[in-house]
Amino acid sequence: MADYLYGETDIQIITASTRVENAGSAHVLEKVGFIRTARNVEEDWGFPEPTIVDKWFY
Repeated sequence: MADYLYGETDIQIITASTRVENAGSAHVLEKVGFIRTARNVEEDWGFPEPTIVDKWFY
């Protein structure tokens, strides 16, 4: 998917967010080449309180 997005569209960066406690999702992102760029960031996921996440770029 990343190869397609970078090669066939004008997308320049792919981002992802994972809940801090979700080590499995973090591992999958690392395995496919994402780089963690921020830790413990508040993000609005629609819950009453902000969700604390790590941010990833590919």
